[in-house]
Amino acid sequence: MSDTSEVLRFREWLARQGVSESAINVASVWEAFKGYGREVFHADGVGLLFQVGIFTFSGPRLFYFDPVVQFARLDEDGEHDRFEQLHCEFTCVPTEALEGAKAELWSFEHSSADAFFAAVESSPEFHAAIQANGYALQVMHEMV
Repeated sequence: MSDTSEVLRFREWLARQGVSESAINVASVWEAFKGYGREVFHADGVGLLFQVGIFTFSGPRLFYFDPVVQFARLDEDGEHDRFEQLHCEFTCVPTEALEGAKAELWSFEHSSADAFFAAVESSPEFHAAIQANGYALQVMHEMV
């Protein structure tokens, strides 16, 4: 599938959770990510990633809560060509509660999407991230 179709599919999951540009709820976006993640989990070359931390990627120091779906793309000969990622990127100004929150967890280490989500949701970094306020949300596609 193309990058546009994956973003559109994920946006459908967001709409089902009642998320719109004017109504962003972190828990609802996470539930949409989980639904979408379960849908694509067993496809070849798909991995789910939970990553959080404070970075200066775009200039200012921001906290990133970025659930990601990674797709391995093959060339016409069936060989690995590239990776593409669908990001569900939350950013906010770091607070004291977020200062120590840094984690990266891949689904490849888990037998099912639900096992991955359970591991994420049991982490202190997830709890810090899900309770933060003042997020901006950007859903985007990236070639890596």
